[in-house]
Amino acid sequence: MFKLEDFLPYKLAILSQSVSGLIASDYESKFGLSMNQWRCLVIINTHQPVTARNISDLTLMDKMTISRTVRSLKKRKLVQTKTAATDGRRRLLSLTKSGKQIYDEVIPIAKRYEARLLAALTPQEQFELQKITEKLLQSTSELSKMK
Repeated sequence: MFKLEDFLPYKLAILSQSVSGLIASDYESKFGLSMNQWRCLVIINTHQPVTARNISDLTLMDKMTISRTVRSLKKRKLVQTKTAATDGRRRLLSLTKSGKQIYDEVIPIAKRYEARLLAALTPQEQFELQKITEKLLQSTSELSKMK
């Protein structure tokens, strides 16, 4: 008999949602950031200048969600856009000074949550989790190419 509770994709989705939700509630109350806004801020900071397409590729968020999220970040003056020199249709995103300040405040909170979560595991289990996660990500990448 199939039990959803034992199905790996279900467990991973629940784990992701519960961890993201926990962290997001902190970002929401302290910075007024949604989970998607936080993810976009991090991707933009790490890869700037970056396009919305790049964000989609890196986060697997759909284009409409990214568009709304970027629009809200621009409205708050956390993100700015400029036209790519090589292609006038492409918009390059980067953080504003305010966006960078919030990013710099958010990252230590994210790292503390990660440390608290990983504290449930031994150092060896943390190492193994890292390896397993990388293997699963590689496997999903290969499976998606087979579609």
